[in-house]
Amino acid sequence: MNTIPVSVHLTHPTDPKLAAKLNWFMAQSGCNFQISAPDIWPILHISRKGVFLDDGVQRLSFHPNMALIRILQGLRGEQDRFLSATDIKPGQTFLDATLGLGTDALVAAWKVGEKGKVIAFEHSPLIAALIKEGLHSLKDKQLPAINNPIKYQAWLGLIEASQRIEVKWEEHLKGLAALPDSSVDVVYFDPMFRRTREQSSGILPLHPWSDHRPLRLEAVEEAYRVAKSRVVLKERKGSQEFSRLGFQIFAGGRYSQVDYGIIECHLTKEGSL
Repeated sequence: MNTIPVSVHLTHPTDPKLAAKLNWFMAQSGCNFQISAPDIWPILHISRKGVFLDDGVQRLSFHPNMALIRILQGLRGEQDRFLSATDIKPGQTFLDATLGLGTDALVAAWKVGEKGKVIAFEHSPLIAALIKEGLHSLKDKQLPAINNPIKYQAWLGLIEASQRIEVKWEEHLKGLAALPDSSVDVVYFDPMFRRTREQSSGILPLHPWSDHRPLRLEAVEEAYRVAKSRVVLKERKGSQEFSRLGFQIFAGGRYSQVDYGIIECHLTKEGSL
């Protein structure tokens, strides 16, 4: 549970939409929101332009921009290493065990299509609430004037994908253990890098709220039990986590700073890892 108190600031207290959003946040389990505490940091700002968390140094908010770019690239036929590694297909169920800011979950939700589903676990109740609200708000987003039909299709695909993600405040080992055998197609882990690179500006604001513990073998074993097709791990290139946890490196990404590891589940469900 997030025991750190977080003050809440409404930019327009008399706005009924913002008041409704405040009530929604206050109802989220595990969070410790304080309404009348202007001197408490961090502060959750609820404004007409969006919601963001401010710790006095950095701001954290839900931004679907990178997912939009990747969906646009997908519509243009460009390869996405995440989609290649996970090999998810339309109609499947994808489990993102470490949601973070939700970019990969959005891309996965776009790929599985209207008949598919994405389940997302996030260990921080505060981040889970922030991303859940951001995803929900996308359905009411006013699209900018877009003349390019592919860009317009990408925006529609992003909005539709956002409504297919079920965000759960859950520690992934506990969440996986509660699922039936072979109940999802792919399980995906993207643990927060324990030594965040300075150039990774997109995830730096997430760092104080992230779980920095190494991925446990028990979690991988549960993922193997739950997945029909494969378990995928994203880590830094050269990481020893792949061999420690029994993953085979997925080919490609020669110039990338990250690699993907795969455990195939559909080849056999007899025996153990």
